Amino acid sequence: MTDPPEALGPEEGGGPPSSLMPWTLVIEDEDWSADLEHGAPVPGVGDLVEWIADDGDKRLFRVVRVVHTVQSSSTVRPRVRDEHALPNSTVEGPSDGQPRALRAGLPRVIVAPEDR
Repeated sequence: MTDPPEALGPEEGGGPPSSLMPWTLVIEDEDWSADLEHGAPVPGVGDLVEWIADDGDKRLFRVVRVVHTVQSSSTVRPRVRDEHALPNSTVEGPSDGQPRALRAGLPRVIVAPEDR
């Protein structure tokens, strides 16, 4: 009899997620969002997310997009205490439209209402 195969680790695509993180739920075509404040796996495209409102009503959403925001490394960004506007502003030079600040943040899980 042979030994059972060794289980795959997270780095090989097996086991539980090795890094749980908070994420932001963004509802497509609606003017609201919500933050998941504790660590959890980030849903993938096609997954269902259930929202439970303060009054107990439930809504079901399907993930249509997941956006991860990245920016220059902290070793090359201005230090927060040196900023004159927003922390870690990095936009310099000409830009189209209003100047904006870039800052990496929570993954945004964009969802659309799921028809029942």
